[in-house]
Amino acid sequence: MTADQDRTAKVAELADALFTLMPMVATHVDDRLQKLGMTTTDWWALRSVKGPMPMKELASCMEIDPSYVTAVADRLEQMGLIERQPHPSDRRVKNLVLTTKGEEIKASIPTTLWSGPNLLAELTDPEHAQMLELVHKLVARAGGPTSAVGMECD
Repeated sequence: MTADQDRTAKVAELADALFTLMPMVATHVDDRLQKLGMTTTDWWALRSVKGPMPMKELASCMEIDPSYVTAVADRLEQMGLIERQPHPSDRRVKNLVLTTKGEEIKASIPTTLWSGPNLLAELTDPEHAQMLELVHKLVARAGGPTSAVGMECD
C-alpha cells in the first residue's frame, strides 16, 4: 500500500466513524428536544434569533428558503417563543424578537440537551478538549463559523 493509499484509508475510516457518530448525536438531540415540543429546526432558529431580526436574515442565517422561514416563525410564535414586530424603518419587513419565554427556553436548551447521561459526556476532560480542538480546526479550515460550531449567525 502506498502512502497515499494509506492516508486515504485512514481518512475513510475517520469519515465512516463520524458518519456513525452523527446520527447517534442527532437522535439524542431529537429525543431531548421532543420533550420540549420542539424540532431541531425550531432549536436552530431559536439559537439564531438575536435582537430584532428580519425574517429574511433568519432565512439567510439558517440557509433555508425565505418562504420556509415563515413556517418556522409561525411555529415558534405559536409556542410563545418569538413575536413578530414591525421593522422601525421598513413597513414591508417584520422583525422576529424572542419573548421572555423564548429567551428562557433558549438559555435552558444546552442543559436540556447535555445534562445527564449522554454519549459526549462520557469523554474525559482531556478527551473533550482534544476533540473540540480538532472539530474547531476542521470547521475553520472548511471556512465555517469560528464561534460555537455551526448554527449561530454572526
